[in-house]
Amino acid sequence: MSIVRRINNVADVARWRLCSGCGACVPTCPEHAIHLVDIWDRGIRPVIDSANCSKCGECVKVCPGIAISHEPFNGQTISELRLSWGPVLEVWEGYAADPEICFRASSGGIATALSLFCVTEMRMSGVLHTGVDAENPLVNIPVFSRNREQLMSQTGSRYSPAAPCSGFGILEAVDSACVFVGKPCDVVALRKSQALEPRLDSKVGLAISIFCAGTPSSHGTKVLLDSLGVEPGDVAKLKYRGCGWPGMTTVKLKGTNGERREMSYEQSWGGILSRYVPLRCRLCPDSTGEFADISCGDPWYRSIEPSEPGQSLVLVRTEKGKEILKEAMRAGYVKLRRGDSYTVSASQPSLLKKRRQLWGRLLAMRMMQVPTPHFGGFSLFANWWCLSVSDKIRSVLGTLRRIILRKWTRPVKPSRKKCKMNKSQISIEKLVNSNCGEG
Repeated sequence: MSIVRRINNVADVARWRLCSGCGACVPTCPEHAIHLVDIWDRGIRPVIDSANCSKCGECVKVCPGIAISHEPFNGQTISELRLSWGPVLEVWEGYAADPEICFRASSGGIATALSLFCVTEMRMSGVLHTGVDAENPLVNIPVFSRNREQLMSQTGSRYSPAAPCSGFGILEAVDSACVFVGKPCDVVALRKSQALEPRLDSKVGLAISIFCAGTPSSHGTKVLLDSLGVEPGDVAKLKYRGCGWPGMTTVKLKGTNGERREMSYEQSWGGILSRYVPLRCRLCPDSTGEFADISCGDPWYRSIEPSEPGQSLVLVRTEKGKEILKEAMRAGYVKLRRGDSYTVSASQPSLLKKRRQLWGRLLAMRMMQVPTPHFGGFSLFANWWCLSVSDKIRSVLGTLRRIILRKWTRPVKPSRKKCKMNKSQISIEKLVNSNCGEG
């Protein structure tokens, strides 16, 4: 059955497990009929007030969960990378020149350093990105940082539900262009929203994406805390990584004179959090921010030496990104050296494997008449064809098995189990007017 006949709004997107939790539908709704909730084992999802919904369909137009399409690539992109990594003009590897940013941020701090450059040297109004709720250290909210102090207060990855696109109203309210930092799906939602709203389009000065292997549900964080013997209410601060490369997962406890519990990044992500990634993340063709101006992630192609400063793999995807990156290098905000095509593939083998398996997974879903997203311009069949015969078969049969066992042929029922660790809504006005950028 066609996805068009089953999905009329973002509530349907969520019911069929295709929501990525970006939050772009909230500011897009002209009737203000959508709010967000954190479903314990799924992630941040939209809820529609049916009494106020006019059934206009605007929410679906900006949704990255149901459709992502590339325009034809610029001829200047690196030919060896187009098939599996999308448009890439240049590859760099390096780190933030500021030692504190490099240490405290994830994988070299390039996203933070570039954001600071744009605010300080290019006079952009600020940076819309994901941060921590001051009232609850387990909650992610959109924050708008205007200076170094505010950016530094939010450094580090957040391996838990985040909806930065719900803060697009902030960008429309400020005086000049801004930086947006988000996951690949968030940047897709930004581009879709820009195409529909000229006022928003004029306020996007630079879009930075971080590489993403999926966003674990809040259930994953609870299991992580359980493994450390910590109750959610006892957490004063949670840092998933950073303060070194890749950095330890660190929980600071309340009222214990700074007592900490730690776990390695390999244990926290590889052993726990990666198991709680929802279906839509496993169907994503874009794990490296192909629609951003600049995207960055970890260069895992080599072993990390003890006490080595963080490093970022940087992919320049647009001419705008190329120009700003060169200016940031000249101004001394980042230290980079040229990379090559091999570096990209060797750094992210798991993301490459997922891309190659995707055509088979989608085929299985269509065979079972499960609504599937539309992806254009990703060469998914060509990527799938690179697999061995046995891997091709497994990508299809394995998905068929999961569809049957997990009953994906049926939509999910509305869940009554919301995440007590999280909030359902944010105040855009408070974020815009706050000196600290926190809501």
